[in-house]
Amino acid sequence: MPLYRGLLVSTSRNAERSASSEIHYVLTEHCGVEENLFSVHETRISGLVTVSINPSVDTHALIRKFQELESEDAFFMHCLKIRPIDHLATVDTLVESIKKLSIEREGSFRVSVTKRHNPVRSMDLIKAVATLFSNPVSLESPDWEIIIEIVADKLGYSIIEPSLLFSTQLAFAQENDESPNWFLD
Repeated sequence: MPLYRGLLVSTSRNAERSASSEIHYVLTEHCGVEENLFSVHETRISGLVTVSINPSVDTHALIRKFQELESEDAFFMHCLKIRPIDHLATVDTLVESIKKLSIEREGSFRVSVTKRHNPVRSMDLIKAVATLFSNPVSLESPDWEIIIEIVADKLGYSIIEPSLLFSTQLAFAQENDESPNWFLD
């Protein structure tokens, strides 16, 4: 089951190929990422695509570019959520991996876990990670967040500001919108 440093893309069930094509196109044509710096991989989990990206490419800057593309019009058609994956670990090495980063941030934080095909208890991970910080916890409006994505036996995480939690589902709320879709052209 692949999970790489880069991006994790959620899509509709059975739309993995379309989402793979879409994210490839957006990265090359709209973000200027050279093809030799990334590769798109379908997972065996329905509705999930992962993108391996060279460490020289700033995944947070990519998320901001996606937000910019989506800000004026419904831009994405198949990619529903796109999350940066900045670090890889396992369930057993997560706490040590985060400790090694020596994170010193001010303000409140939140730890969130999204897991697929893994029996680990989310709350166990959240508690273990949260004890590493003396900052106040805010579930409603944190200043920064540790997002943990688990795909089978693979684990990736990022430390981000909440504005980087990018969801394109708002694009689909415009059901009666007559604007053209670039992906179908």
